[in-house]
Amino acid sequence: MSLGLAAAYAMMIPMVWVMGMDTGVVFCRREDFDAIGGYDENLLCAEDVRFLLDLKRVGRSRRQKLARCTSAKAICSTRKFDEHGEWHYVKMLLTAPFYFVFSRKAFEKFARRYWYDNQR
Repeated sequence: MSLGLAAAYAMMIPMVWVMGMDTGVVFCRREDFDAIGGYDENLLCAEDVRFLLDLKRVGRSRRQKLARCTSAKAICSTRKFDEHGEWHYVKMLLTAPFYFVFSRKAFEKFARRYWYDNQR
């Protein structure tokens, strides 16, 4: 753990709580996966967030909620932190929304550079 990782974590947790979603490993029924059309592969990023929001929508229509499985643990990769430094995620969380709102072209360039360039 480092100060940069702790800051990124501290910024993410309130967003996760406000959106009522979890991060990490996601399980769902096949019928629910099919009902929302799976992951939207046309999105450059946040397809997991869109997926969970769609699951929540389907769940509300069926009077069901997302459940959290506290016994399933996931180990997160630090690859992006290793590549970009420990503070990169804080910077990304502060700048990406502005790109998204004010310049879709800049956001697309940012997303492609961050998530798709330097693929292994």
